[in-house]
Amino acid sequence: MLTDTEIYTAELRMWRERYEQMLDQVPQLLETLRDGVNPLKAAGLSERVSGGGGEAPLPFRADPMDDCDDVWAALVEYIGEVAERLQEPAPGATGASWGVQGNVRGIGAGVSGDKAYKAGFALIAWLIDRAEKVRDLRLVDSEQHLFGLIRKLVKRYVDAPPIERPAHRRFCSVCGERAVLTDWVLGDAGEASCRVCGATYENEGVVE
Repeated sequence: MLTDTEIYTAELRMWRERYEQMLDQVPQLLETLRDGVNPLKAAGLSERVSGGGGEAPLPFRADPMDDCDDVWAALVEYIGEVAERLQEPAPGATGASWGVQGNVRGIGAGVSGDKAYKAGFALIAWLIDRAEKVRDLRLVDSEQHLFGLIRKLVKRYVDAPPIERPAHRRFCSVCGERAVLTDWVLGDAGEASCRVCGATYENEGVVE
């Protein structure tokens, strides 16, 4: 028969796995959405707007831009709530936001897809590092709103991507982020690289 402690530990592990799996999708989603705004990467400028001079091609794809703003704002607001409840400073990457009258409305217009990935990674890593504390806060409404948005946009924009788990990444001795992933392994030899700064390591050089 399982003890109460064993039951609690199992429930915590399952909750954490679901929590991490949902957040792990954010960096790639942000990158995909930001890249989708760029007309050079879009399939074509089929969207048009009308104005005083007649119809003209839209200079960007509005849907990915708006959706990126929505998921970014939901994530930053959620982090702000967590930080306030834990009485900790929010991660610096939240500064990539734009807002109106103190309310976050989205990610900065000048943020590229690659920078959006890195900023998103920093935010979810901050949350995952505090996962057990976050669970105890019981921020059900905020989590349901954020996770529902992530599910909807991943289904719409991302074609079954491989999920990179921050919990399985290692610290980079160059930039200090937990972002080192193994690129390849052959026998006892291998190579890893940092997804944030690009530093590469041989197998024995990866910092735990």
